[in-house]
This record gives sequence, C-alpha cells and structure tokens, in this order.
Amino acid sequence: MKTIYERKGADWAMHRDSILFLLFDGLFAPMNEQSLAQETPIFNFDDFCNLIAPLGAINSPSELHGLLCGKLSGGADLSEIRWLLDAVEFLDFTQAPDERVRDALTSLYHISLQQLRDGFGLKLLLPDDDSDLSQRTATLGQWCYGFLTGFGSAGKTDRVLTEEAEDGLRDLAAISQIAVEDGDESDEADYMEVTEYVRQVATSLFLEYAAPTNKVSEDAIAAPASDQIH
Repeated sequence: MKTIYERKGADWAMHRDSILFLLFDGLFAPMNEQSLAQETPIFNFDDFCNLIAPLGAINSPSELHGLLCGKLSGGADLSEIRWLLDAVEFLDFTQAPDERVRDALTSLYHISLQQLRDGFGLKLLLPDDDSDLSQRTATLGQWCYGFLTGFGSAGKTDRVLTEEAEDGLRDLAAISQIAVEDGDESDEADYMEVTEYVRQVATSLFLEYAAPTNKVSEDAIAAPASDQIH
C-alpha cells in the first residue's frame, strides 16, 4: 500500500482546507470524559469505513487506530488538535471531511487514551467476529503496522527500550506480515490469542513509555500553547 509520501499528484490544497475545517469548526469546545460518554458514540470498524471511504481515505480504520495508539504509547505529547492534524494527513482525504468525521476522530482519540490509561482495557478497532477470518487477520496486521509507525514517529529519540519492549515490537512487526486465506477453528483460536497479545503489548508499552501528560486524567489535559491558533 502506498504511503502519503509516495502518492503522486496529491491535492495538498484540499488537505489544507480539511485541516482548517477540523480546527475551526467547533474544536475549541473540548470534550471531557463525562460528556464524551454521554454524547459521543463509540464507532466500530464498519462505521469508520463507511465514514471515511467516500472521502478517498487511503488507509484503513485499523491502521489509523494503530497509529494513534502507537504515538500515545511511544511517548508523543499528543493533544487533540495535534491528533486531528496527524489523522487528516495520514488518511490523505481527497474530499474535505465534515463535522461527523471530526467528531469520530475526536472520539477515537479520547476513548483510546482512556482505555490505555485504564490498563489493559484497550479495544482494537478491528472488524466484527462475524467477518471473514482473512479480513480480520489482514486488518490486525494493518493495526500492528500503524502502531509501529506511530511508535517510531513519537519523536522520543532518547527513549531507552527494555528487552521486553524490544521483543514486543519485534513481535508486532512479525504480526503485521501475517495472512490467512481460509481458516478453520484452530486458526480462529490463534487469531483471538494473537489479538489479545497485541492488545497487551500495546498497553504495556503505553504504561512504560507514554508522555506524563497522557497518563493523567483526561480532564486535566490541555493542548500545548504551540498548538493554539491565534
């Protein structure tokens, strides 16, 4: 799959307009955890696909979620605004997103952050269990690839990884390459086991390496001054 840096002829003016829309259209009424639970729906894989596919997104919801969790787990001081900027760039929309897309991306950020903070409460954004095993396996690989991309781009060059952390990242790299054509019951059990392992690795890395501002209560987080628009 081509990355945004390999894609030719991208309409960068559209990206600029998309980003400005996300930033200015109501973003500065930030959600807290209570209002998030009351007002913002939790999207599943199909919801996200239906939302972003018509806009020409080049990456899957699973890879997007992996990217987010990787950045958070890798120590990036990721504010809501910074995440919206990164997400729009990563998805490389060919059409400007609307308010529903902004709300979905914002919801994904807050829910994922809270799940990671809770300790092993993370739910990976993957197809439902009634989807084909081949599809679920492919999207699990995409999630892992996104996580590695996010973890590596967190900007923490002084980070010292433990042997356990390095082993976990190597395992995620191997899982990102897996593929299953036609699965049986044993393959289904293996998929569930691997998915649980991925979830545990991601959460363990977050608890070890996340930025201090992302480890505290969500209501106490404020966007850095550099992210504010004047």
